[in-house]
Amino acid sequence: MRKWLAAGLLSLAAVTAPAMAAPTDFPTHVTVKGHGGVPIVVQEWGNPAGPPIVLIHGFSFGSVSWKNQIGEIARNARIIAIDLRGHGLSGKPWDAASYSGSKVWADDLAAVLAAKGIKRPTIVGWSFGGNVAIDYLRHCGSGCASGLVLVGTLAGLVEAPPPPAAADTSVPVNKGDTRVDDYHTLYEGIDWTARVMTAVPPPPWVKLQKQLVLAMMPPYVRRAMQGKRLDNRDMVGSLKLPILIIHGGKDPTVPQGKIDEMRSRLAQSTDLAYPDAGHSPFEEDAARFNADLLKFVTSLSQAKVKASSSK
Repeated sequence: MRKWLAAGLLSLAAVTAPAMAAPTDFPTHVTVKGHGGVPIVVQEWGNPAGPPIVLIHGFSFGSVSWKNQIGEIARNARIIAIDLRGHGLSGKPWDAASYSGSKVWADDLAAVLAAKGIKRPTIVGWSFGGNVAIDYLRHCGSGCASGLVLVGTLAGLVEAPPPPAAADTSVPVNKGDTRVDDYHTLYEGIDWTARVMTAVPPPPWVKLQKQLVLAMMPPYVRRAMQGKRLDNRDMVGSLKLPILIIHGGKDPTVPQGKIDEMRSRLAQSTDLAYPDAGHSPFEEDAARFNADLLKFVTSLSQAKVKASSSK
């Protein structure tokens, strides 16, 4: 079997990788120097001549989360997926300052785009990745992206909803804590996180993959990130670009009421609900997600061509 994503994740991804025909389905990887010199690992696959899509994973996961975006969608798009600082194969600084504020995250993404020669991509942010996308637009401006896709996230653009009620039996009770330096407690927390990312429990090999990726994030990084500001309500009026919101109907972290509130405040936004999905619609209904994402990106490209021809 050929290398998949990166050597460190070969055994993880191989168990879930679909059969591929085109060589571009097998990602290449590079390491880019991010803010403060932190090494940021970047994966790329797809059509190098297609419109660029940048995928940003959620808290404590990695670029391997996007394994279901390898395949048909990549025939028409250039896909870039990063491991955020402190996550996956990227660098994991000790000091809390390396994770605070918005600029370090914005600078990392800017460095990746510069290294890849990419301008105005469509940025896709899942969960915490939505906040990172807003961090980038905060410092670079809306003109630095063609479009924004928020997946399973409110991205801090509206007030966060209260946590699920204790009586909500659809969400398993978390008995662990991934922020402590105790293996037993850490493993329980990892097991819980790997389970609740989807509405239906994942197959054992997929859950194992998630657990292994989650274990790559040290507790000290999780503790450092507790202080990161996640309130981006001041950015609502500054987002002057098309926005697609995709969310699972069974995701308690993004209730429909909050989605409606966010959409009403974002002038160029639309939302798509996946009724049977939880927090990971790109995995739970990959075929629909890929089709919806490609349709959105294609519409952006067509609008750009139309605007250029009218000048």
